Amino acid sequence: MIRSHWKVWLALAFMRLSLAVIFWGRGYDSCDAETVALWLFDEQVGMYPSCVLGDAASGNFPLVIGAGGQLVEGRFGNALEPVGRPQVSYPPQSIVTESGKPIHETLESASKSSARMSWLNAYFAALMTRGEQHLRQEVEFGSPTASGLNLGESDWTVEFWYRPVRPPERSGVVFEIGKGPRHKNDAITQLSLHEDGQSFSLLNDPADLKLRIPSSSTALDASGPDWHHLAFAYDKSEEQLRHYVDGVLQPLPDRCEMKPLPIGKEDYMSVGRDGRWQHRLPGQIDELRFSDTQDYHSNFTPPDSFSRYSADYSPPSLSSGPPLLFAEEVQQDRPVELGSRKYLFLDDSLLATRENIEFRVNPPRLDKVIMESRGLSNHLVVFEDSASGDGLVRIYGRGPLNSLAVWTSEDGVNFTAPDLGREYHGARNIVVEDPVGLGTIFVDPNAPPEERIKYISGYRGRGLYVYSSPDGYHFTRNESSALPFRGASQSIVFYDEQRQRYVGYHRSDMARFESGKTARTSVMTETTDLMRPWPLKPVLPDEQTAMSKTRRLGWKNPYYTDNGPLTPPGFGVEFPTVFAPIEKFDPVGTDIYVPKCIKYPWADDTYLAFPVMYFHYHEEDPLARQALGTPEADRGSGPLETQLSVSRDGIRWQRYPRPAYIGIGRHAGFDLKKAYIGHGMVRRGEEIWQYYVGSEEYHSPWKKNPTAREAVFRVVQRFDGFVSADTPYTGGTMTTRPLVFSGNRLVINLDTDATGYAQVGLLDEHGAPIEGFELDECIYLNGDFIDTEVEWLKAGKDVSALAGRTIKVVVRSRGTKLYSMQFVEREQ
Repeated sequence: MIRSHWKVWLALAFMRLSLAVIFWGRGYDSCDAETVALWLFDEQVGMYPSCVLGDAASGNFPLVIGAGGQLVEGRFGNALEPVGRPQVSYPPQSIVTESGKPIHETLESASKSSARMSWLNAYFAALMTRGEQHLRQEVEFGSPTASGLNLGESDWTVEFWYRPVRPPERSGVVFEIGKGPRHKNDAITQLSLHEDGQSFSLLNDPADLKLRIPSSSTALDASGPDWHHLAFAYDKSEEQLRHYVDGVLQPLPDRCEMKPLPIGKEDYMSVGRDGRWQHRLPGQIDELRFSDTQDYHSNFTPPDSFSRYSADYSPPSLSSGPPLLFAEEVQQDRPVELGSRKYLFLDDSLLATRENIEFRVNPPRLDKVIMESRGLSNHLVVFEDSASGDGLVRIYGRGPLNSLAVWTSEDGVNFTAPDLGREYHGARNIVVEDPVGLGTIFVDPNAPPEERIKYISGYRGRGLYVYSSPDGYHFTRNESSALPFRGASQSIVFYDEQRQRYVGYHRSDMARFESGKTARTSVMTETTDLMRPWPLKPVLPDEQTAMSKTRRLGWKNPYYTDNGPLTPPGFGVEFPTVFAPIEKFDPVGTDIYVPKCIKYPWADDTYLAFPVMYFHYHEEDPLARQALGTPEADRGSGPLETQLSVSRDGIRWQRYPRPAYIGIGRHAGFDLKKAYIGHGMVRRGEEIWQYYVGSEEYHSPWKKNPTAREAVFRVVQRFDGFVSADTPYTGGTMTTRPLVFSGNRLVINLDTDATGYAQVGLLDEHGAPIEGFELDECIYLNGDFIDTEVEWLKAGKDVSALAGRTIKVVVRSRGTKLYSMQFVEREQ
């Protein structure tokens, strides 16, 4: 049953008062609902063929860039130029016919109009098509003939910025829309630059129209390559086309009737070249916009950029945190400026010496079943908007048609689906209707209030997109993709105030096991401007060849050929790999599905990851293991568990594989074979709540078991308790590196149980005991404390006399788990 929550309703009511509808065309009143499609071409220069050029208006009409086009610097941001790329020797296995068999043909024979599309002939500049169904397509192209792109049904406007770069050798196509199949071209509407360089031609087969459109020879002259705004506006009732150059009306062409193309199941739209990838436009095109109205009736001032990131946009001012203490570049021979920072004993970063000390993972306590349901997705997001004050725990997961849904709870156990006032396929708790569900949510401290909550996810296989929201219930998709890669698993992104950059972790399938099978790894991206396309340096085939000499990579080079010329690749080797299986440490055939990284909110210099580890049964030695993956075994491809990794900078990670942080097995009456932790955590007092999806089925089961159950479970972790520095019952000691602190108290989070204890001493920079703070003078720390103050027999608790000096801390303990320590300022 869907129930509305009164706190959610109050928040939504407030936000609805302040929400405004914003269109991309800032300062241009006429471009609202009439915009059919808008291609800004602002994606990264050098992006691979098969990557998507997004439609910034509705998102319904993506284009794919081909080998016959490149992005270059444009009038606003970047622009499309239909110039060919250097020829690539494609792997034969990446070129297949409809039957799936490899073909071997030259580029010349493949370019014949009757040839089916392959990597050998996909020489288009920018294309959308519902044809070529023999190829892998996951982009979900819109229909050019069943939409306002099909010019002739009503008034219309087509406009763009154009920069000539070479004299026309023959006519050059601006765009061609065809009923399809593409290679027949028997019903098209085409706008092209005439070979005379002084006019355009408009072809419309249904009306048997071949219209010459006078234009400005100055604007089309490549000897003076400036940017010019070109607009074509058609009045259906007058049967009159008007052409404007830089807002000035050109001589009127003959009156003409236009008719729409018949709707085709294999319709297509090609920009910069015709449907056979010939007749390339001899210039660059920027901000191509189609409207289903006649926007211009007389001379006008050309509009500014239709992008919301136009001339008045400035990158965000990045909030800063304290510098990292344990980054690789930090000099280790200087005292650690600890100040009043909390230090979690995740590893020995702060330690100079230790004896009988073991860093041990502390799995959380298994708690209650939260929701029992199949299909919620293995990649949940746990989120709390502390600034709202609503006190709600939110879980985001899969809704109808892979949309994003939200559930809320006051107690972290009883979750309900809030009624957000709108319905999507029977659900009223949908926050993003796009097919997403592979992203993460976080508060962006650098964003304006209306964009302060971010959701970053793959979108329809077209790339990684940023969504913004004022409240976490109403999201708007950004106009251009952040990165043009297809996300195969959940991407993890957060803002790191200590490094002053947005950090992302994304699955890559480029690495291989010794068997040659895919080994999932995670690469790391960084950017300082979340809302503009993120930095990307594509890897050339020669570079990939060089990398393969030291790394076991896939055989396809270039690797982007894996998905075919109409579907973007996944993440490759453009970014550094930060999570990967460790050979001769992990069992062979074990990889990292997704790392689930976070910047721990309650301590600086603390990064946690909860990698989901996948143990493959199929085709991995020995045969006794492969037997588990056979149909007779009736399991599937393997089980998954969640482990724990720690880091001091988010770059270098140390993984603790045992005990598993959340393992498989029995929990609340379930017999689980998969344990995917959700991304995120919330704190309540001395507890941290985390959630995971558990399933009684193996990954990729041989046959679906309708009685197998799946549920969301809560687990409870001690505050700061993920890892502890443990001493055995017989005792151990450790001494820190030289450090400088601020404050007047030293507080400790530890558990000694009944017969264990700990003592703390303070040493000078030379290692000599400081009078009054000797180790033997420390009153025993005995018990279970989240926050207890260290006290000495004579000196008491006040350590302010030592603040600002270089000291060392020594801890002696027996049978103790030490979680964290912190110097703080408290009242006497």
